[in-house]
Order: sequence, then C-alpha cells, then structure tokens
Amino acid sequence: MKLKKIFTAIKKIPAPVLASIVYIFIVFVQSGISFITTPIFTRLLNVEEYGMTSLYSSWYNIAIILLTLNLYCGVYNNGLLDFKDNRDKFTSSILSISIFNTIFIFFIYLLFCNKLNQLIGLPSILIIFMFIHILVTPAINLYITKEKFEYKWVWPLIITLFVSILNPICGLIGIKLFPLSKGIAKIIFFYLPSIVVYFGFLIYLLVKGKCFFSKKYWKYALSFNIPLIPHYLANVLLAQSDRIMISKFFEDGISLVGIYGLAYTVATLLQYILNGINGAWIPFTYKKMQANKICDINKYSNYIVIGASVILNLLIIITPELINILAPNSYLDAIWYVPPIALGLYFFFVASLFSNIEFYYKKNIYVMIGSVITAIINIVLNLIFIPIFGSIAAAYTTLIGYIFFAIFHYIFYRKIDKRPIYNIKSMSIVSFINVILITIIMCLYKYIIIRYSLVLIIIVYLILNRKKIISIVRKMGKNE
Repeated sequence: MKLKKIFTAIKKIPAPVLASIVYIFIVFVQSGISFITTPIFTRLLNVEEYGMTSLYSSWYNIAIILLTLNLYCGVYNNGLLDFKDNRDKFTSSILSISIFNTIFIFFIYLLFCNKLNQLIGLPSILIIFMFIHILVTPAINLYITKEKFEYKWVWPLIITLFVSILNPICGLIGIKLFPLSKGIAKIIFFYLPSIVVYFGFLIYLLVKGKCFFSKKYWKYALSFNIPLIPHYLANVLLAQSDRIMISKFFEDGISLVGIYGLAYTVATLLQYILNGINGAWIPFTYKKMQANKICDINKYSNYIVIGASVILNLLIIITPELINILAPNSYLDAIWYVPPIALGLYFFFVASLFSNIEFYYKKNIYVMIGSVITAIINIVLNLIFIPIFGSIAAAYTTLIGYIFFAIFHYIFYRKIDKRPIYNIKSMSIVSFINVILITIIMCLYKYIIIRYSLVLIIIVYLILNRKKIISIVRKMGKNE
C-alpha cells in the first residue's frame, strides 16, 4: 500500500518538475559516488599519480571539443525544436559528424605523436585511449539530452547508476593489477565500463536514426556550432588551463595539480548540481520564449539563483571536513582553493542563464566573443599571478574570469532582447551577498561549531518554509 501511494504521488508531479528532480538526483549519485571513492584513490595514489588523472581530465575536456565539435551542446537543443518530427534522423546524422571528425584527427595525431605527447605531458597509451573515450562519449550525451528535453528519465537514471558504480570498482581493480603504473591503470580501467556502455548507445542511435549523412542536418549543425568552437574552448580553458599552466610553471607541478585537482573535485559537486538545474531549465526557457511568457522566466529564475546560492554556501561551510575525509594531510592546502573556485562556478551558472537566451536566438557570435575575451583575461592573469603567488592564484583568477564571463553574457543577451527576461537587480544583490558570506565563512574555517550552526540555521529555515518551496516548484511545473 505504501509503495502504491508513493507511485500515485509521483504520477501527480508535473513532468518537468519530476524530470528536474530525477536529473538532480542523478547528479547527486554521480558526485556522491565520486566523493565516496575519492578518499580511496587519494590514498592508493601518490600526489603525482593523482595529478596525472587530473591532467588527463583537463586534456580530455579540451580534446573532446576539437574532436566532436560539441555538437551535443547548443545546436542539439535547437535542433530538437526545429526538427521535432525527425529527431532520430537528426541525432544519428550529427553523431556521424563527431565520429568522422574524431577518426580524422586521430590519423593526424599519429603523424605528429612524439611532439604532441611531449606537449600534452601524457604517455601515448593514454592519448590513444582518450581518442577511444571521446569517440563514444557523444552518443550518451545526445541520448540523455534528448531524453531530458522530452522529460524522460528512466534510462538515464539506470545508465548513471550502472556506470557510476562500475567505474570506480574497475579503477580499483586496475590499480591492484598494475601496481607499478597505478596512475595509467586507474585512468584506463576507470573509464572502461563507460566506453563499453556508450559504444552500445552509439550503435543504437545510428541504427535507430538510419541517417549517417544529410546535407540539411550537417549544414544546420556545422553552421551553428563551428562558430561556437572558440566559445566552448574558452570555457574549457577557463576551467582547465590553470592545471596545465601549474604543471609547466613548477618543478613539482604535477603534485600541485593533484592538490588543485582535488579542490576542483570538491567544487565540481556544485557544478554538477547547477548543470543539472540548468539542463532542466533550458527546455522551460525555450518554451516560455516561444510562448512569449518571459514573466515566468523572470519570476522563477530568481528562485533558481537563490537555490544555487544556498547550495554554494553549504558546500563552502563544510569544505574543511570534506577535504579531510577525501584525502590525507598532503592534500590539506586544497581547502583554500575550493571557495574561490566554487564561487566562480556559481557565476558561470548565472552566465549560463544569460547565454541560454543567446542560444535561443542563435546569436552564436555573442556567445563566442564573451567566452574568448574571458579566457584571454584568465590566461593573462594566470601568467602574471601564478609565478608570483603560486598555484593558489589560479583559483582566484578563475573566479575573476567567471565574473567577467557573467557580465559579458548579460550585456550580450540584453543587446539581443531588451525585455526584462531576468531580474538583474535581484541577481546582483544575491551574488554580492554570496561574495561577502563566503569571505566570512573562510575566516571561520577554524571554528567548526560556528560554521555548523550556520548549516543548522539554513536547514531549519528550509524546513520551516518547505510548504512555500514546494508550492513554488509545483507552480513552475504547472506553468510549463
């Protein structure tokens, strides 16, 4: 009877709200398992070996843009609207572009592998593995984006649970099997289950769509996304160039990358959640824009920004304990990296709300300009301040970069549509309060009782206002 009541209650939840809840839960599963396993890996791998895994991640995030053209972002959401009667064909067609481009660039790599290996700082086996990893990844990204757009969630949930559990188990097996090459073994065995599963979805999407080449779809996708490549690269450079530059500036660079990478792992918990929220917010925004109901976007975006701020501050409050749980004392300095990085990711989320409007209007040039300028600012600041203040400077240059990122995208979205789609005054006040609160929290890192009293106050406030929060969520779902 209790299960029946639960299922009945679930059916009553509006589809957009239920999908948003599930995708946020998916994020919690991914980040939760990552947090549970991180203490194991930081103790099995030394700082340099852990730094190698972080460096692999940095180069992977850069390479996937060049190889796949990020066709599962931006253009795909627009294509799901513009080709709503042929979504399967559109999906398999743009997946084919990613496959062909990845294979083409792989052969170019083989011609210059020695020089590229030296530049990247990773052995050939990991770079070849990276190509395989990238070849299959767009399939799952396209599949989940399509499911999310249609407010479906069952298979994404099953896939996430399966891969998230199996990946770290295989990573541990790899370390035990190859104790003399633990860093390399961890990377290959960790991602092996994902590659197998994603390959299955690659075949599934190609067979279902049965459209490997379409001049119409290819022209649509490439003309939309190629101008955005500098934007996507700039975004990745904002997040990843810090680690690459740290590894080059200092003799113990790989070890420092390990500490910085751990801090980013903690901060990425916030990013996962905010990406999940924005992923559910994009269909809502697009459909409200189509219906010319911008007042709903204005109203509910305020609640989303406040909710993001609550999550941000809770994360910063518990950062010292998270670092102590996740890693031994050799990583302890990571606690000072997390607050500026996490605050920067909050500003990136705010900028994403603005850039959603730019994507809706297909004004890719504005998206690209804002991102490229911000990346240049970040790299210049890194070049100036990392040698002077050390690797900690990279965390603060990231924050400054993301603040500029939000400002630029606000200016551009207002240039495209002068209507008050977002309440910038409210957003600015909330953002300023976040800066003040996080500064105060960092000063309280030695005072655990005070910090956790703040956590208790936030939790009590949420409990007391739960009916209002639930009401807002339900209204948002009905408005969909």
